[in-house]
Order: sequence, then structure tokens, then C-alpha cells
Amino acid sequence: MKKYIILIVALIMGLQSCSLEEKRTSFANRGSCYETIFQMRSVVNSCYIPIKKMMNYSFGMGMEAATDLWYDNTSVADAICDITPTKNGQAKNIWTYCYQGVMYCNEAITCMEKSTSVPNDDKAPLIAECHVLRALYYYYLTCIFNGVPYYTYMVEDMETLAKIRALPRTDADEIRKNVYNDLKDNALPYFTEANGYWKRTSEIEGNRAGAPLALMLMAKMMMWNEDWDAALEALEQLELIYGVLNEEKYPLSDTWWSVKNTAESIFEVQHEWSPDGIQAGGAYCRLLYPSIDNGTMDGILMPYFGTQLTSHSVLRCTDYFAHWRPASNTFLKKDDGKTSLFDPLPLTWGEYNIEWQRYSAVLDYDAIKAGVIRGRKIDKRVLHVIGMGDLWNYGQYKTTEPTPDDKTFNSVRKNGRPYAGPKFWFPGMVDNNDGNNYKIFRYADAVLMMAECWCMNGNLEKASAYLTQTRQRAGVDPLVAADQTSMMSFIRDERARELAGEMHRRFDLVRWGIWYDSILANNKGNIIKYIKPCHKFYPIPDKECSLSGGVLSNPEYAGIADSGGEESGEEQFEDE
Repeated sequence: MKKYIILIVALIMGLQSCSLEEKRTSFANRGSCYETIFQMRSVVNSCYIPIKKMMNYSFGMGMEAATDLWYDNTSVADAICDITPTKNGQAKNIWTYCYQGVMYCNEAITCMEKSTSVPNDDKAPLIAECHVLRALYYYYLTCIFNGVPYYTYMVEDMETLAKIRALPRTDADEIRKNVYNDLKDNALPYFTEANGYWKRTSEIEGNRAGAPLALMLMAKMMMWNEDWDAALEALEQLELIYGVLNEEKYPLSDTWWSVKNTAESIFEVQHEWSPDGIQAGGAYCRLLYPSIDNGTMDGILMPYFGTQLTSHSVLRCTDYFAHWRPASNTFLKKDDGKTSLFDPLPLTWGEYNIEWQRYSAVLDYDAIKAGVIRGRKIDKRVLHVIGMGDLWNYGQYKTTEPTPDDKTFNSVRKNGRPYAGPKFWFPGMVDNNDGNNYKIFRYADAVLMMAECWCMNGNLEKASAYLTQTRQRAGVDPLVAADQTSMMSFIRDERARELAGEMHRRFDLVRWGIWYDSILANNKGNIIKYIKPCHKFYPIPDKECSLSGGVLSNPEYAGIADSGGEESGEEQFEDE
């Protein structure tokens, strides 16, 4: 019986799983799907589906490769900003999946509210959960497109659908205010300790969206609007749930994406995986792998990854993020006199390679164990976030003691540009599908958000206290800022070290107003050929603009012509 109910729900929800261009000829009677709490929970479960579909390889390319931390010599449009309203990369998919989510949530909210067969106390947290998930979809829509059509009612008939198609853009700031108030009024009051929704996400049955995600989204929205007090109000409630961030309560090893639903988690995209492919996860992980060839990565045997990984395009660290000078026998400074964000790296010099005309780099295992190299503390996060070589033995899957052999990747030794690290890798990955959960929001993010809010409110002492929490867990010293500008610079850098690869960096840079300049200054990939200031937000796809009858448009993209080639480019891979 359970199978049939789920199938019926899936079919009904499938009728409304379209983007705003959907043409409907009939509408189902949805009322019969909301007669029991089980049916309601099944419908709410379907509201999570679009976010899983959206978090794909190219989405990750756009959110991480198109930043100052990583580069990729690829042809994927999202990674290099080869984007126009007609050639829009992942814009169409993001638009479609987010509005699917909005439509799912709107219908679930309306139908559950109308249902009289389930007591209010039982259905109230499920209705609140849908308000949170709808907020999540509007969060991504506003971060990626800026102003978008905003509506919160159910599509009941063709007339309603026609009305939605003709909606203009609503100012992003207004949407965020509306979403903030919606969560404050229609979600938080119905999440309680008694019903199990007012606790850490890992403690909520099924890791469902409850108070933590609601509070996180409220704070995110208000920080975009530069309403620091409103953001702090939400973050301080989140702090009451999670407490102080430290290694004892929230181990740094738990930030690995293969370690699922940990205490620090606020929201994870849930994936299940098995080698036979019956349960598939995501493919974002392949973007964060080193190059692989017959079970080795640049000549280093990595048997726990299997041998079936295909060719893939991978991110490399920019000089700004993590770099060493392989052509010189000094680690002190780069040629421009600036150090990288991850400095010092736990590397020492090997022999000079005549063919490469560079010194080889060798992992300094003694320094890694001691936590200090050349008189400076090593940031523990470098062992997780940065992939310089066989650092896996220092992670969760340690099996043998490391030996002081040359274990760095050939490409890293050759050009000094590390890969992403084991935090994102998945042991036993087959055919580019990983079973990691994608840790979209976690508590360290919220702690650094509190640091930023207090900094922008002028309280440097409190800003420093929150900044220190992430730094102490990473094993490095606190930072002392002389003024607000210096403190904000520290916070920006700390967010890079803590959250790199977690699909936040693009949003951060755009929100700070420095995205375009930061890429020009730091990213050396193919993006430099295409990037323009307008690319900080994706264009609304031309098809959606046409369906709106011209109500929707992309004036900031006027005059930008297509360069030709594939629209998405997701299947195009180019290794260095």
C-alpha cells in the first residue's frame, strides 16, 4: 500500500513539476493526497526533490570555479561565464528546479491548511517545513538572478498559471524581507522542542528542515539586505541551539562530505549510493578530484577510489588561495610579494627538476604532526580542503603510518597549483557518481556570519570572538584588527578557508560587491576571456522572457552576443 501511495503522490506532484513555461490542459484533484499524516509527509518529501536535481556538476562550476579561489581551464559555460540570455549555462535548470520547488511548496501549504482530516498540531510543523523549503528556493533564485517573479499561492487552474507567467521581477530586497517575515510568522512558531523541530538538524528525525535552516535562511536574507540587527536576531537563536564551535563538539574531520548528518550540520542534500548504480548520488564531487588514470592520481596509487573514474575537468587552486614558488628555493613570498590564504603549506623542498626547471615539493610529515613549519602554525584545514598529495592517511580513512617519501601529486610538484582536498572525495567512487551528502549550510558558516554582522555593527571585540572560534578549531592564532576594514578583510579570508568548495564563494563575493574585480585579480582560467560585470547575476532565460510576453527582460545583458558552442557544456571536460 505504501508503494502505491508514494506513486500516486509522485504522479500528482509530477503534474506540477514544470517551470513557468508549462502548458497544462487539466489539473488534478489534490485533496485526496492530504487525508493522513503519512500522505502529508510524503508530499513534503517531494518538496526536497528539486534541490537535489539543481545541485549538479555545472551548478558547482558556476558557484566555485567562477570565483577567486579556484580556476578550471574548461569550456563549461558556468565556470567561465560564457553566458548570455540565449546561451545561459545552468540558468534554465536553476530557474526550472527552483520554481518547481516553489510550486510544490505552495501547493503543499495550501492543501494541508485546507485539510480537516489531520489535527492542526500534527500538520503544523509540516506546513512550517514547506515555508522553510520555499524560502530556500527563493534564496537561490535571488542569489543567482537577483530580482525574480515572486508568488506564494497555489496554481489551481490555467488562469492562475497565466497570471504567474506574466509576473514581473520583484526587487530582491523586497523578496528577502517577505521571506524573512514569512519564516518568522509562519515557520518558527510551529517548530518546538516538543514536536522535535527545535534542535540541531542532525537530531531532527530524518534530518528534516526545521528551526536551524529557517534561522539560517533568515540571517542569510537579511545580510544580503545589510540589515545586520535582523540577521543577528536569527543567528543568536541559532547559537542557543548549537552553542560554541570547537573541536570537542564539532570535530574538523566531520566537515568531510562523506561523513553525513553530523552535529554541525544545518542542511545537507541527502544522497544514497551503491556500486550497482541503483541508488545514485550526485556528480559534484568529480569537480573536486585530482586527475586520475588507472587508479592512480598523478602516479600516486589511490586504491580506495576504484579504477572506473572517467576523464573529468577538475578545479585547481588559484595563487591567491594556495600557492608555492616552485621555481625558487624559498617559501617566503610569491613573486608579487603577497602570501596566499593557506600559508604556510606543509611542504618542503625536494630536488631541482631540470625538465620542469622547478624544485620539487615534498610533504613534510614531521611538520604536519607537529602542526608547525618554518616557525609558523599550519592551518589544520589545509589537510582537508587542499589536495597536495597523499594526505588521505591523516583523514578519517587512515590505515597505515605515512612514510617520508615523495607523496605529492606530480602536477602539484610541477606547477605549484594544488587540487581540492579529501574533504570532498568519496572512496570507491564509480563512473563519476559520488554518494556524499552536500553540506550546504553548517554551523561554522553561521559563526562567521555573526562575526561579519558584529563587524558591520562596529563591535570589533565581538566580531573577533566569533572569528576566533573557527581559527582555534583550525589550530591557528586569533587575528587582531585595528579597524573595521581590517576586520572585514580577515572575515572574508576566513570564509574562504573555512567554506571553500561548499558553493558559497560566488554569493559572498557578489554580496560584498567585489566579485568581478576579485576574479580579474586572481583567476587565471578561461573565465578571463568572457567575464563581464553583468555576469554577477545569471540572465533570466530568453524562453522565460518570451513566455512572459516581454514583462521579463535582461537589460544588463544588452549588447552581449553569443560566442557560439554548447549551451551548457556539462559534458565537455578538459584536464590540464
